[in-house]
Amino acid sequence: MASVKFIGVSRGLKDILDYVTNREKTTDALITGVNCVAQTALDEFETVKKQFRKTDGRGYYHIVQAFSPDDPLNFETAHEIGLQFTAFFPGYQCVVATHMNTKHIHNHIVMNSVNFETGMKFHQSAQEMRQAKEFSNQLCQKYGLYITETKADPFEIPEWKKRLRRNIKRAMELSYDREDFLMYMDVWGYKVKWEPNQKYITYTTPENQVCRDRKLFDQTLSRENMERYFAMGGWEYLESRQMECDYGEPEPTLDDVVCGLASIFEALAVGDNDRFHLETVHHSRDEIERILAHGGKIDRTATYAAENEDEEYEQYHGFTMTMM
Repeated sequence: MASVKFIGVSRGLKDILDYVTNREKTTDALITGVNCVAQTALDEFETVKKQFRKTDGRGYYHIVQAFSPDDPLNFETAHEIGLQFTAFFPGYQCVVATHMNTKHIHNHIVMNSVNFETGMKFHQSAQEMRQAKEFSNQLCQKYGLYITETKADPFEIPEWKKRLRRNIKRAMELSYDREDFLMYMDVWGYKVKWEPNQKYITYTTPENQVCRDRKLFDQTLSRENMERYFAMGGWEYLESRQMECDYGEPEPTLDDVVCGLASIFEALAVGDNDRFHLETVHHSRDEIERILAHGGKIDRTATYAAENEDEEYEQYHGFTMTMM
């Protein structure tokens, strides 16, 4: 996986070239000039600017292409990818330096702002940045590395992401807990990073596309809602909700059940007793106990679901639950 960032200009051309070619960070073998000689790049950049009378304004662009520590990558391959990445900027002189001094390998690319063939100045735009990242992703895929999304759009879901969402939901419908879910996803070729100390769930598709749960744009698949669903027993809870469906009514889907569960937990969190009762009246004792185990602000007599219709009134008033 390589992220691509255009870095703001904060120093002169000589200083930035000295920084990226610092031998404490890289070696001669990992410093290469593209359309120029790396050792004389400063003079060659300036010569092109003077030739086209464009010595004012922005003098260079600084791009960092950083790879994930999880990528199966060595310094030489990273450098080669950096060199190939400069093909996105035809006619521009570049110095590519691969740094070795951090836990993640990364390329620094210093590019002349003036094209030596046309004399045109490069103009960085949002579209240009997006296209550069897409080109970098293509190179990463070619080398079997993870790739990242360029920019997630909730209104334009790519097919691979739709397929990922379908498979996550299919695994949820089959799984009792998180471990079952991870097993199914692994069998289907997906890697799932779901760690206690991380805010998001990260998925890697069989094609090495990487996506966090928040970029799926589906509330059912948020980490918080998935953890609630599996805390309730996963497919067993889904089945119990479907069995409670009245005759003639459509059977609730996974989305319906997870959305309803989120509403119950919201009522629990804010202490909305009436809403909590209304949404749990057809839940079993065990299900309500599982919900209450998460804590909350309910502090009144609440009710468990009726085992049969004759008990419903008794249960509505007769089971005391105190929430601290």
